[in-house]
Amino acid sequence: MKVPNQVKDAEVDAIIVGSGLGGLSAAAYLAASGKQVLLLERYSALGGSSHVFRRRGSWEFDCGVHYVGDCGPDGIVGAMMRGLALDDRIQWLPLETSAFDRIIAPDFALNVPFGWEAFLAELLVAFPDEHNAVRRFHAIMHKLAEALDRRGNPGPVSQTVKWISGSGWAAPLLAMPYAAMLVSCGFSTRAVLALSVQCGALASSSLSIPTAAMAGFYQDYVGGGAYYPRGGGQVLAAGFAEVITSHGGHIRTNAQVSRILVEHQRVTGVRLADGEIVTAPVVISDADIIKTYTELVGVEHLPLLQRRQVRRWKMSHPLINGFFGVEFDTKSQPNSNYFAIPNWDSAASLPSLARFSRRVIDGKGFGNAQDWAKAMAAGQPMFLQSSSQRDPDHRAAAPHGHSTIEVQTITPSDPRLWGYAADDVDSGRYRNSRTYSEVKKIVLDGMLERMEQAYPGSSTRVRLSELGSPATQTRFVGNTGGAPFGLALRLDQSGPLRPRNRTAIDGLLMVGTSTAWGPGTVGSMLSGVHAAGAVTGRDLVHEIRAGRVVADASRLSLWGKEFDALAATRGFSACATHEEQWSGIEGTGE
Repeated sequence: MKVPNQVKDAEVDAIIVGSGLGGLSAAAYLAASGKQVLLLERYSALGGSSHVFRRRGSWEFDCGVHYVGDCGPDGIVGAMMRGLALDDRIQWLPLETSAFDRIIAPDFALNVPFGWEAFLAELLVAFPDEHNAVRRFHAIMHKLAEALDRRGNPGPVSQTVKWISGSGWAAPLLAMPYAAMLVSCGFSTRAVLALSVQCGALASSSLSIPTAAMAGFYQDYVGGGAYYPRGGGQVLAAGFAEVITSHGGHIRTNAQVSRILVEHQRVTGVRLADGEIVTAPVVISDADIIKTYTELVGVEHLPLLQRRQVRRWKMSHPLINGFFGVEFDTKSQPNSNYFAIPNWDSAASLPSLARFSRRVIDGKGFGNAQDWAKAMAAGQPMFLQSSSQRDPDHRAAAPHGHSTIEVQTITPSDPRLWGYAADDVDSGRYRNSRTYSEVKKIVLDGMLERMEQAYPGSSTRVRLSELGSPATQTRFVGNTGGAPFGLALRLDQSGPLRPRNRTAIDGLLMVGTSTAWGPGTVGSMLSGVHAAGAVTGRDLVHEIRAGRVVADASRLSLWGKEFDALAATRGFSACATHEEQWSGIEGTGE
């Protein structure tokens, strides 16, 4: 039986704007619950910042899904997949349990393992002269982590009270900037730097991110383990899309929403860039939260206090991503992430560490783009991982005997430091800037140096390299300032103080990285499940944690051994049927 993907206005119960993991999970749970949904994506492929891309027919790079926490048998990620009958096709591969992260620097290495006791043992080895500080730090983070729970539906008062009461003696440290907490433990400046680099995984600086947010990070990974989806990050979007279309939902790619329509403080639908209007009583936005309010909705529809709040919001640091195809086998090393510190120059003192953060990470005080890029390349710690190593059986990732290596770090969003004007992003003219090309070359050279730290011998065997800048994120995903992690994790924008699903406009809901469930893969997906629960009037998270399967497994298509997740999430049109979209995709690709 064919399920038409063409939809009449009167049939739509909810429109989802954007196909990040928040929008996809919301659409999938709504479709599985019997709602008629229409998901609209401005790009040609689903996934938002989580999508993959291919080059030369032999390489596949993961843009956003690097590692995911809490994927064990009792974890919330497993519950979300089981709830959609996807647990048999989306499988999770564990990273190295003894060191899912390795923090490396000249004459220094810290393994970050799964398990709190194992973590303490590694900290004591890495900091032999700072055992008292280590024990304080470990006790604080363990206590705070156990009190945090992102799985529930956070409220601005109830959740805060729960955190404080559960944290006991460590509660006064919840709101303290992470760097200040490290200093209060008695760590040396080098140790503060070493323990701060993982803040980059949340697109944050240790000078601003609250200790509570880092406790949540440790709880996800030290407490829950680190995993990668078999088949690469695109398989998540493919799974959600399969549930949506098989349960009567509809998806359109290359469908840009220009306006979310509001009348008398209530959503009525959306207008697309080509002028088409689709009506619905519910609109769920997975678009950038600032752009949602300022461009799609219009701040004139917001209460006065919320207008002021939107103007005060600060986005997280954007990320730059280097993608390298190398004639080098990363499987000769442990299946770990690496946080590579090039030198200790910025750790001469606490003031020098703060100055480095202000100048290089915030981009303050540079006269030209090239000088900033050189400072970034010389001193900025960077995150490295190999998607092809995560899943060695994924043949699309890299040619035999070769590997992919992705290098990432946080950066200022100021277009001036990248050598282009802000107005050049939408048109793509920024790519023609000579300064932009020079800055990219300098930054890529710095990334190669970090690669050599993590994977000795790899930097001289590069066969393909690309750099994704903040402009890349803004142009293809639509993020304000190129920030894929949404609102910055600072004290007034963390945990229950972040926006929840419901808004002041009746029928408008928010999902994604800016919501109260936090940035990253797990937070985004959870925000979508909660949004679907708000629309249906059900506590879906409670249901799936209790084992309920919301989707009908018999409706799902079979995925063969040659299933291509990227091909399966491209080319959705207004008239394609479910069978036409999912047939013939085995073995296809770019």
